[in-house]
Amino acid sequence: MRLAWNMAVAMANSVVVVLISLIALPFYLRFLGMEAYGLVGFYATLQTVLQVLDLGLAPTISREIAQGAETGGQRRSASLLRTLGVIYVGVAVAIAAVIALAAPWVGSHWLQARALPESTVAQAVALMGVNLACRWPISLYQGALIGAHRLARYAAASMVINICAAFTTIAVLAWGVRSIQAFFIVQAAFGLLLVIALRVLAWHALGGRDAPYDFGDLRRVWHFSAWMGGVVIAGLLVSQFDKLVLSRVIALESFAHYMLAALIVSGLQILTTPAFNSLYPKFSALIARGDWASLEYLYTVLARLFSTALLALAFAVVFQTESLVTIWLVDARVAAEVAPLAAWLAIGSALNGIMIFPYCLQLAAGKPKLAFLMAAGLLVVAIPLVLVMAVRYGAIGGAVSWTLLNVFYLLVGTWFTGRKVARFAGWLWLSRGVLVPLLATLATASLGAWICRALVVKPWVSLGIGAIAAFSGMALGLVGSFTRQEFRRIVNTALGGTLPAERGLS
Repeated sequence: MRLAWNMAVAMANSVVVVLISLIALPFYLRFLGMEAYGLVGFYATLQTVLQVLDLGLAPTISREIAQGAETGGQRRSASLLRTLGVIYVGVAVAIAAVIALAAPWVGSHWLQARALPESTVAQAVALMGVNLACRWPISLYQGALIGAHRLARYAAASMVINICAAFTTIAVLAWGVRSIQAFFIVQAAFGLLLVIALRVLAWHALGGRDAPYDFGDLRRVWHFSAWMGGVVIAGLLVSQFDKLVLSRVIALESFAHYMLAALIVSGLQILTTPAFNSLYPKFSALIARGDWASLEYLYTVLARLFSTALLALAFAVVFQTESLVTIWLVDARVAAEVAPLAAWLAIGSALNGIMIFPYCLQLAAGKPKLAFLMAAGLLVVAIPLVLVMAVRYGAIGGAVSWTLLNVFYLLVGTWFTGRKVARFAGWLWLSRGVLVPLLATLATASLGAWICRALVVKPWVSLGIGAIAAFSGMALGLVGSFTRQEFRRIVNTALGGTLPAERGLS
């Protein structure tokens, strides 16, 4: 029951965060302009890239707390959390200082601004550093709450503070100071508020407020954390390399279009982020007590459910982005620029999202080295691929390279996990858990898009047809993936029943 509840509340948080971004964007464009929004996109890329400095500590604390609850090591986990908190504060200060020093060079030599003065760009970049520093410890306390199976508390704090941040930012821009500097100052203040709230919630969930600092305990988790650091570094470079290259080789306005497409595709996170945050601690706990039968059942069943929902949503983005952007921004020209970028990014991100299952299994099994080798291999492929595609074809080249890279990841990563971690996670999982949902959702989405083109419908009607096609694809995918008896077992498990594997139904 806790797994289903955690996934539900985490999904609600993801939906709210995505909706906030979509609702607030037209106001940001109106008050700041497209070039200034390009700076917001650059900040998002910088924020993601700098996660390499996390060194794998956030997923490490999640695994430690989840396994500590199974083995009676809660106090040791509390001590580790307190120790890591000091490290995160030091890294936050260093981030702010380094970015402030680099801001003038970034403003004049890296970003291709045309309308904004160099001084404004430099000030905005410096404030990005302050914003990043204020938000830096969020991942630590989020990881602690994930490991403690307290996603509901994290979700509640995140939703409330993010809603307040968006409305306050819009109010400041509308009736106060209309500048990109004001935008980053408000965002930094609410980021710090979220850190404080999550810290209080994490300690309330974990207990052990009197647990001592123990820097020597870092040696115990260093092996896992070091490999995770490598995974994070390689993974972030893979996922952000297209944006880093494009921010240098195309105009800031075109880069803003690319980031708009990326924002739309981020809607897929309403499924991927909750899935990872719920499955990773659950897989870790099952492995800690040696319950591989239940693990196999959850892995295979949930993958089919997840793939069906994710692919249906992804194909809706692929075929309906132009209608969505036309309604959203009331700008057909921008919609035409963004739609093909979003389509390619959505396909790649859906394939990447499906690989959450092998990735969670590798980490939960205590084999981050496998995840690192896979991420490093992807990086070796990504660097020449993105450079050639982005430099030669611009924004669309960057988007296509993301899809090609994730096709490679899906095929090789599945084979790798099946051979090195568990046989049930190999090719058979891919054919049963992904192929049927892929065919079902693609067929209905393609049919819906063909109807829209044939009838030349208006954007609102097109979105309605796309929604019907998506739900039809999910229904068809479920029918093709499960028998009626299997589906009843899944519902019973989600409502709090024991796992079928525990009842001898593995």
